[in-house]
Amino acid sequence: MKALAIGIMMWMQANCNIPGVHPEQNFCNLDWNKPAPVITVLSHNELVRQFKINHGTVPNGNSRSIKGFYLKGTNKIYMKKQDYSRALSQSDILHELVHYIQNENGLLDDCDAHFEIPAYLMQIHYYREKTGRSATAGSIEHYKRKSCNTLY
Repeated sequence: MKALAIGIMMWMQANCNIPGVHPEQNFCNLDWNKPAPVITVLSHNELVRQFKINHGTVPNGNSRSIKGFYLKGTNKIYMKKQDYSRALSQSDILHELVHYIQNENGLLDDCDAHFEIPAYLMQIHYYREKTGRSATAGSIEHYKRKSCNTLY
C-alpha cells in the first residue's frame, strides 16, 4: 500500500491543475514533500467501527458507503478491503491522500466543504484520466449547500 500511495501522490503532484478547485486551494501551490501516510486496510465492518470510534460523519448518514477515512492530524488512513489494482479503488485512496496533504499544508479548517469538494474534484479527475470514462460525485452538491462554504 505504501508504494501505491507514493505513486498516487506523485500523480497528484504532476496533475495538480484540477478543474473547479478554488484558487486558494490550488493543489499546485501545496508542499508535496511529505512521507506517505500509513494505510491500514480493514474489513468493511471494522472500517465502519473505527470510523464511528473516531467520530466520523457521512453526508447521507449511510455508513455502508464508507470506503475509507483519513484520521485528521495524523499520518493514518484507514481503507476498506477491496481490489486496489482497479482505478475506482485507487481513487478512493486518492481521496483520503488529498485530506492527508491538505492537513499537512494547514488546509483542513472547520468547514468540511472547503476540503471535501477539492478532494472529490481530484478524485473525479484521477478516475477520468485513468479510465477515460466520465465520473461524478453527488456529495459535491451536498457540500456546496453548506452554510460555512465561502469558496464553492
